Amino acid sequence: MTMPTLRRAIIFTRDLAGMTRFYRDVIGLTVIETSKGWVDFNAGGGRIALHATDAEMGEGPIKLAFFAENVAAMRDTLVARGATSFGPVKSFGALHLCDGFDPDGNAIQLSNRP
Repeated sequence: MTMPTLRRAIIFTRDLAGMTRFYRDVIGLTVIETSKGWVDFNAGGGRIALHATDAEMGEGPIKLAFFAENVAAMRDTLVARGATSFGPVKSFGALHLCDGFDPDGNAIQLSNRP
């Protein structure tokens, strides 16, 4: 199994509109995808995504998302290597996600989102 590829940095925000204007209009990034509570930008060699949140969510301000074509297999590989914080794989149609934390408690995710 190959290593996962860093695909995007996800920034959680309570001001999706303001943050979208900043990254699009000030920084000059191109919007790739939008959906309810989500804006994905092309940031050159990777992506920056904004994810609407509120204080109840409990997430940190940033999550690193790694691409894995087969999320379940990559999760199993990483758990076998000692990454014990990963939860179960969640599926939303063809989208598969698995959340965990690094040793310092930073949020990380495995995802097959392009």
